[in-house]
Amino acid sequence: MISDDVGSYWNARLLACAVLLVGLVGVSSSVLAGDFDTASQEWNGLADVVALAQDEGLELNEVHTLDWREVSADDVVVVVYPTTELDVANLTRFVIDGGRVLLADDFGMSPSFLERLSIQRTEPDAQQLPHGEFVDDHPGWPRFSVRGEHSLIGDVDEVVANYPAVIHNVGGAVVSYDDDGGLIYDMMLGQGRAVVVADPGIFINAMLPVADNRQLAKNMIHYLCEDVEGCTGWLLVDEFATTGMYGEADTTREGVAEQVQRFNERMGELFDDLPNSDLLYFLALFLALGTLAYLATVFPWRRARLLSEYFDRYRRDLSPPLTEFDWNMERFIEPDGRINYALPVAILKESFEELFLEQFDLWPSKPGERPSVKGLAQRFDEQFCQGVAPATRKKRRIQVEQLLTDLATVPSRHRVFLESDEYFSARDMIRLHRRIYEVLEWMGLQEAYERRTREIDTRHLRPRRR
Repeated sequence: MISDDVGSYWNARLLACAVLLVGLVGVSSSVLAGDFDTASQEWNGLADVVALAQDEGLELNEVHTLDWREVSADDVVVVVYPTTELDVANLTRFVIDGGRVLLADDFGMSPSFLERLSIQRTEPDAQQLPHGEFVDDHPGWPRFSVRGEHSLIGDVDEVVANYPAVIHNVGGAVVSYDDDGGLIYDMMLGQGRAVVVADPGIFINAMLPVADNRQLAKNMIHYLCEDVEGCTGWLLVDEFATTGMYGEADTTREGVAEQVQRFNERMGELFDDLPNSDLLYFLALFLALGTLAYLATVFPWRRARLLSEYFDRYRRDLSPPLTEFDWNMERFIEPDGRINYALPVAILKESFEELFLEQFDLWPSKPGERPSVKGLAQRFDEQFCQGVAPATRKKRRIQVEQLLTDLATVPSRHRVFLESDEYFSARDMIRLHRRIYEVLEWMGLQEAYERRTREIDTRHLRPRRR
């Protein structure tokens, strides 16, 4: 991580040399000879990251044919730019059973497994990446200012990619593009997890020392190995084959019916703990939106299949990937049993900001494109406090300024648990709702606010076609 001016200077020089080297050889979305060679010390090899993995306790065994019968749930499977179709059935069973996968792919043959994770990949031209910051203004080298809290990005301030793809999921990305989509996602599936990176080029010899890419790779190793000594990894690069079947038939494995029953029991416990207050209205809205999105993910819109397919034993224990609803449910109850209303608070913030900023022609916009909190409060004063008694006018402007200041600390709903460990109680949410409602009442927008919180926008609930 860059910590002082000298480090910043040399890191900038290193970055310039690396991207110049990559540029001189003409990297594009097509793979060059020798790309991702694990023994190569050339700029496009992986020797350095393999050595880093070994130093950090992960013994990577590169195989050209993976026998799934030799893989255990304690292992890590690393897949880099696959040029053959992935074995989705075995990969899925492995992850559900507790295995961990690192998939680093931009334009390879991973979409079928990505679909299983409810991730969609787009492959825009470099000039069309949804991003605003690049190395030397070169569209193929986006630089990401990392923010939030996650084990993968500890001590990571900046990541630089090399002609990446863009991946999308309803949950928050660990590293995001400025405008849309993500570079890195951390997905849970059953008892295991899959870390998905939309650019294997981050790990090549020329790019590993750039910015905080090495620290990112180091974090991934520890995250996937869970800091267990003697961690075993299977490395699959480019073209490879698989054989055998992961695991044997396990009669003790939790089936779909058991999973549904467990989910229903958890929801029942959750509702038993809810206070009887006007908060129930907003929580009901949150659960309605989340549950429908959840069902759209678990039961995607697709043509009917033969019933016999669903008796296949690979289908009997399928688990839904951890999408936004699941992710928030995992964090909805604190370890000490308290309910954290962070997500409903984030939804209230989003609804208020849209209505409030529309009045000043500032919606849609990013926070960095808007006036300061004081500036927005001044605009409110000038537009909505004409004819109000001076003392009351001053009080309202101060209240609006304080409300906007407090809302600025609330993360967006898609990244609510990535960017903050903030805890919001039921009382916090009720108090915030009342403050928001009062301000909107001064602006004559209370009816629009009520309609917006009562109506479900079908555009957000329409199942994704695949």
